[in-house]
Amino acid sequence: MDLTERKRTLGVALEALEAGLWHAAATLCATIPPGDPETELLLGLARAGKGEIGAAARILDRIAAEHPALQHPCNDFARLCPDGPVAPLFQACLSLAPGNRRLRHDFANWLMDHGRPAGAEVLLRHAADSATGQCLLGLALTEQGRFRDAVLRFQTATTLDPAPAMAWANLGMTLKIEGRFDEAMAAYDEALARSPNDASIRVNRIVALLQAGRWDEAWGEGDWRLRLPGYRGLGEARLLPPNADVAGRTVLLTHEEGFGDTIQFLRYAPLLAERGATVVARMPAALMRLARRVPGISSVIPEDAALPAYDYHCPMVSLPRAFGTTPETVPPGEYLAAPTSRTPRIGLVWAGQARPWLPGFAALDARRSAGPDVFAPLAKLRGVRFVSLQTGPAAARRPPGLDIENPMTEVRDFIDTAEIVAGLSLVVSVDTAIVHLAGAMGKPVFMLDRYDNCWRWLSGRPDTPWYPHMTIFRQTRPYDWTEPMARLVAAIEAELFGAQCRAEGGNADRVFQGCEASGRQGRELPQQCLPTC
Repeated sequence: MDLTERKRTLGVALEALEAGLWHAAATLCATIPPGDPETELLLGLARAGKGEIGAAARILDRIAAEHPALQHPCNDFARLCPDGPVAPLFQACLSLAPGNRRLRHDFANWLMDHGRPAGAEVLLRHAADSATGQCLLGLALTEQGRFRDAVLRFQTATTLDPAPAMAWANLGMTLKIEGRFDEAMAAYDEALARSPNDASIRVNRIVALLQAGRWDEAWGEGDWRLRLPGYRGLGEARLLPPNADVAGRTVLLTHEEGFGDTIQFLRYAPLLAERGATVVARMPAALMRLARRVPGISSVIPEDAALPAYDYHCPMVSLPRAFGTTPETVPPGEYLAAPTSRTPRIGLVWAGQARPWLPGFAALDARRSAGPDVFAPLAKLRGVRFVSLQTGPAAARRPPGLDIENPMTEVRDFIDTAEIVAGLSLVVSVDTAIVHLAGAMGKPVFMLDRYDNCWRWLSGRPDTPWYPHMTIFRQTRPYDWTEPMARLVAAIEAELFGAQCRAEGGNADRVFQGCEASGRQGRELPQQCLPTC
């Protein structure tokens, strides 16, 4: 076979591999004389696709040994056949080369990418003698909610090799989750000393400052979020600067990923209008009717419409920075006012939206979503009607033991949802857009919050400056919803039946008719009462 024919055959074999035609690819490779490394690689991948794992592993392991500077071929198979026998192939290759540290790290990364951090931990505990191994082990522990253990691993990684910026950034992330903010800032500073223009490290440092309540410092860092790889917004050109003179100017407000973000920060639209701006909101269909009800917005356009003329633009989540907001100067939260219901009706949301198109978000959603079984203790409450506000696939399962009304099948957008919320006495929800909608309407909200909570809810507080009628019931142990749900049920019982109800401070409100709710500012109710690496 001459060189031209060999090249053509290899090309056809590669096309067959990419199409998942494993037998055809193997047959084509067999027509090429043996001893050629490219042919051997394609043959090994084809045999793996056919399920001949042992034979494929022997071929691929030999190629890896001959070319140690190149990525292990198991990674090529993982890309070609993501739903195929990737894990068995990695395992078979690792059994042939148990000392191949890079292969072990690659396998651990693949396991974590596919939601199997416990398996990655087992692999890495046998190869944690390097900074990379310690860092990967820290990430595997982080994915399992074992943040304190992860801190120790990242600290060890930075001791073994202080050069990589990402190890310091990961250390900063876990220290922030544990509320050790000064140490987290020091770790992020070490990371930035090594990689000053890394947008993800900059953004995570800003998030840590925000969660620590140091918002002035955070806003002074700039809007590095707009420089993240893959950012799809309008960028920094004509971005609304802090405390800009907007009189006579058109300001275009844009939605990004989260419905909750947009609902939360719509409160700034009236402030822009008060300063003389013409405010145009570019919204997804689900939010258009809701945005039209916000004072100060002159027009609402679909997010897929052509851009209108504007002087400044601002993503919704950048509005607090544009206004220099601090925890003490958060604008009022009731900008979608609704009447209070006289009947004890409680709306429930037990899961968020996974957003599979965002890398790493599914793991975060798994930590913030409680699931319907966690809501089962609410069944002990008597004289209460429950209403589902749950959307998406999670709506198929209901909290056991609850007789629950489900009006969400008729919902088209957030206005329809708002009309349902208007008839409720209380919303009990995990951290989703519903808490922002209810909060903006002035409805009492009891929010179940994950251990590694979002920056907007600050740290160590059961209240929030964003919504004066919200109480936060945060996990004291990662993934354990039992304790916060027990406190939440006790708080509802106290407010519903009046046995332990009392007003604390000047922020008492009536959640249920005839019962004075406990204060929302800085105390628990009742008496007992984490994307970027």
